[in-house]
Amino acid sequence: MELLENIDNDKSKSINFKKEITKYLKKWPWFLLSMLLFYFAAKTYLRYAPVQYLSKTALKLQESKNKNTALSDMKNLGMGVSGSDELQGETTVVTSKPILMQVAKNLNLDVSYISEGKIKDVELYKDSPLKGSIISLNNPAGFGGASYDISPAGKNSFRLSGGGLKEQTFPYGTPVKLPFGVVQLNVKPGFSFGSPMKIVFKNINRVASALEGGISVSLPPNKGLLMELSMVGPVPAKSEDILNEVAHQYNIDGVKDKNQEAQNTQDFIDGRLAIITEDLSGIEGRKEQFKKQNQITDLESQASTALGNVNANTKEILTQSMQLELLNSVIGTTGGNSDQLLPSGMGLPAGAEGNITRYNDMVLTRNRVLKQATGANPAVIEMNRDISALKNLIRKNLIESRETLLLQVGQLQGQLNADKATINRYPTQEKIFRDIERQRTLKEQLYLYLLQKREENAITLAVTAPKAKVVNPAFTTGAVKPNRKQIMTGALAAGFLLPGLFFFVLFSLDTKVHRRDDILQYIPDAMIIAEIPVIDENNAIVHPNDFSVFAESFRILSSNLKFLIKSKTESGNKGVILVTSSIKGEGKTTVSINLALTLASKAKVILMGADIRNPQLHRFIAGKNFGLTDFLMSEDSDPSKYVRPSGLANNLDIMFSGPIAPNPNDLLDMQKFDHLITELRNRYDYVVLDTAPVMLVSDTRHLLDNSDAVLYVVRSDYSEREMMEFADDFRKTNKIKNLAYILNNVTPENTRYGKKYGYGYYAYGTDEEMGVKRKKRKRSYF
Repeated sequence: MELLENIDNDKSKSINFKKEITKYLKKWPWFLLSMLLFYFAAKTYLRYAPVQYLSKTALKLQESKNKNTALSDMKNLGMGVSGSDELQGETTVVTSKPILMQVAKNLNLDVSYISEGKIKDVELYKDSPLKGSIISLNNPAGFGGASYDISPAGKNSFRLSGGGLKEQTFPYGTPVKLPFGVVQLNVKPGFSFGSPMKIVFKNINRVASALEGGISVSLPPNKGLLMELSMVGPVPAKSEDILNEVAHQYNIDGVKDKNQEAQNTQDFIDGRLAIITEDLSGIEGRKEQFKKQNQITDLESQASTALGNVNANTKEILTQSMQLELLNSVIGTTGGNSDQLLPSGMGLPAGAEGNITRYNDMVLTRNRVLKQATGANPAVIEMNRDISALKNLIRKNLIESRETLLLQVGQLQGQLNADKATINRYPTQEKIFRDIERQRTLKEQLYLYLLQKREENAITLAVTAPKAKVVNPAFTTGAVKPNRKQIMTGALAAGFLLPGLFFFVLFSLDTKVHRRDDILQYIPDAMIIAEIPVIDENNAIVHPNDFSVFAESFRILSSNLKFLIKSKTESGNKGVILVTSSIKGEGKTTVSINLALTLASKAKVILMGADIRNPQLHRFIAGKNFGLTDFLMSEDSDPSKYVRPSGLANNLDIMFSGPIAPNPNDLLDMQKFDHLITELRNRYDYVVLDTAPVMLVSDTRHLLDNSDAVLYVVRSDYSEREMMEFADDFRKTNKIKNLAYILNNVTPENTRYGKKYGYGYYAYGTDEEMGVKRKKRKRSYF
């Protein structure tokens, strides 16, 4: 039984993704239609959209080979890059404005030729029969572009119109003055101009700016000094020419930069050579002056000679001093009258040695003679006289030799002192000389180095090697725009998302109750005892032996209601059933009468029109509106004459609401009404009260105490969800413990299980034309 199903509060509050998705799946025709519309729109766009092609070229930059030489701050006077930072900088250089300006000029990109079609235009590049050029502009800074229609006017002339110019005829090959400047048009050799087309003149600066944004430069990873240039355009041949010309102009620009750098380097070297030559000449003059002033030919040799002289003179002085001492000793022996022998072989002068030898011989001879004669012997006297004369001669010679030695020693001493002075001056002279020599050597080395670099720079000026090698000339890889796969996928996605977004907004703005979950969202503990399916108003009455879905739903309602009344009343199977709703139009009267008919199949039932403000029972049951208000305002205590058979079922009676009274609240609050309910409870198994909406009036509140069950009708696709809060507050405020909800007018897709599940049953009817009975199977889906 549905009554026994307990609804978990947390579950009712959680999002049922399956149900949310199902809401959208029910709208699948709209999704399909939207996707088809977007699909065909994308196909149409792709049919007429201009195709864009990707063209690429690859350059390999030269690597700087002298990056470790001493002239690295002059960029080594050569070409190439030396690292990733310089390579990254070259990506900006290759698309710099000067290079792109030259590319635009060389390819004549400031003039375009357009062949106009019915749907799309096609740019003519190499197929254009004309070649135009802009000679001058009136206002280069303010000119953006101009478009003209051109058509042939004969063999040697053309017609030009548009762009603020009235149609005029001009000859080929002559300057034409237009509002923006002067142009010239010629027919290409081998071409014939026979059909009209459009010619567009552009500012060369803006063309270069467009190229700057249209050319992409990338550095492939792990590929050394490789640089890739790419461009997307509608004319592959034009894109390829642009890329090839960019590479060509980049190399020309590199050669110009190299030559300019080399020329600047040469000027720098020549200037430095002039300065260094002058400095070197001054240093040589200082060196010469220093040598002249200090009488130096070779400082080291002269110092070595002076040192040798000092050593030699010192030895010579020592030798001469010894000789002098010897002479003094010999001279001392020659003094007086002594005839003693003089020393010989002492290294005395040769003359003195000879005389000493003769002297000693004469003394020895005399001494031998004295042994045989006396001193008075004339021979002895003669010999003494000769010895004395020779001795004096020896003494004189020795004294002269001593004087000579003294003079020589003095000279040697003077020379020794001079050499010592020279040696003492040597460190200072050497310091000054080395400083001069150091400056001279430095200037000389720099001079020779610059001479060498001047020759290398001359070679660099003569070499015209390109800055980058074209690895792959420009080629077109294929069409990249429009991306058919991406556009088709995007169109289908948009076709799917657009209705999804629409329905999302629609569902988000939807405030109606559609299914039981909408009630449970606001009232988690609500008892929903029946879901009444939608039905045509002409068939809104349950008939006997009716096995339709509509009738079956009321059988389920009656079963659940009996269980509810049994659990709430002491009588067990009898009770007063109050049927109400929030507002008018939710179907409480329809539910009341069909519930009464269903209960009347096995029990005695009375249906009372308790809505005395807006009675509705007469829509289903014909008869005079005589009933409840008449009884309450009468003096009668027996309601029998106010009750009449319904005419719909044998066990169903009806009490209409009667005339509309001015004081409904007072009437329903009378004690007589309570006695009426008690009397009817005793006479009937079930009393069904069709009451007024509780949100609009307070009449129904007086009937709650007399009710065993309150059925609160909510109409699907009609009742507002906020009304569920009111219904819950109504239950809590009036402390109603036996209130149950009925979801009325439910479409199959809004039932608990939708159309996926159902139960089958059989209904029997008579086929009058065939005269036989056959079994008709019907399906219920809720």
